[in-house]
Amino acid sequence: MSTQARKSTMVELVDELRKLQQSEGIQLMIEEALAGEYHDYKNVRYVCGKMESSRKLRNLGHVELAKRIEQGEFDEEADEADKAMMRSDLASGGASQLEGLLGLSKSTTH
Repeated sequence: MSTQARKSTMVELVDELRKLQQSEGIQLMIEEALAGEYHDYKNVRYVCGKMESSRKLRNLGHVELAKRIEQGEFDEEADEADKAMMRSDLASGGASQLEGLLGLSKSTTH
């Protein structure tokens, strides 16, 4: 298991995007990253934000950064707000039995 700290798409990926040759496409990616659109849990625009960020980077000619995303370098953990959202989604979708599999305990407040 890797002991390397997880990097966030909303912080460290933004830093990496800012180092690239700036263009309209990169600027859009920075804005989307800051808004959480490439984040595993905060993304609302894309089916898979990380795949979208990798696709866009490849299309813009930044294959090396795309590969780093694909290899899991930017793989943030769920924060408490993300976990609460997942609990709600699971419960409303009738899949609350998956909570244990995902390591999500039910909230003790009702």
